[in-house]
Amino acid sequence: MKNKLIIFILISFVLSLKGQETKTTFGLQYKPIIPSKYFNSSHINEIFGEYTTNLTPKYSNVFGMIIRQKINKTFSIESSLNYTQKNYTLTINNSTVNINDFTNFGIRSYEIPMQLLTYVRILNAWHLNVAFGISHNVLASDVLSYGNNTTFFFQNTYRKNGGYRALLTNVGVEYRTEEKGSFYMGTSLHRPWGEIGRIYPEYTDEENSFNTFNNFNDKFFLELTGNFITIDFRYFFPN
Repeated sequence: MKNKLIIFILISFVLSLKGQETKTTFGLQYKPIIPSKYFNSSHINEIFGEYTTNLTPKYSNVFGMIIRQKINKTFSIESSLNYTQKNYTLTINNSTVNINDFTNFGIRSYEIPMQLLTYVRILNAWHLNVAFGISHNVLASDVLSYGNNTTFFFQNTYRKNGGYRALLTNVGVEYRTEEKGSFYMGTSLHRPWGEIGRIYPEYTDEENSFNTFNNFNDKFFLELTGNFITIDFRYFFPN
């Protein structure tokens, strides 16, 4: 319901500005994902019995193509097609029986965002940009990975419904030229409506076992939120 309301507001706003001079611009973008502990970005430490698990986001990235449709001197609509690779490290520890291992894994997704952009000139060719909107994200697959020290430890990451929608907002500065195109640097927040998946760690050897319940509903899991912030670099080709 929230998604439909935001889309309706964006479309209504665009239609209200119909008749203004428009211009379409194409570009490329690269956005490193900052492994911050803020914004509930899936830094998780949980204890289950004598076992401690820790999930840590690692350096990740987003890149893709972007299109900007100018509506008037103040507003534009932006959309893009992005590939996202989010990397994590999951550790398990049980000091009582000397279990200590970790596994590295990545989650791939494809994103189609739509944002309303407003901008003001702050100095000659320099502009301040602010945008907000939503995105539809498709998770490529579930993920299975094994421990770095032994295959006794492994994790399964299961997608929730294969995809999700997220709230987007960003702010940045842009340098515009007629002959060389436009250069943009800013920061973005990507915040899904709810959890995007669940991580199920397991460990089993001849003497020890962890989270090996036959009933899936009894299993211990880590909730993957999907929140992240990025540093954005964009280049728009000259018209």
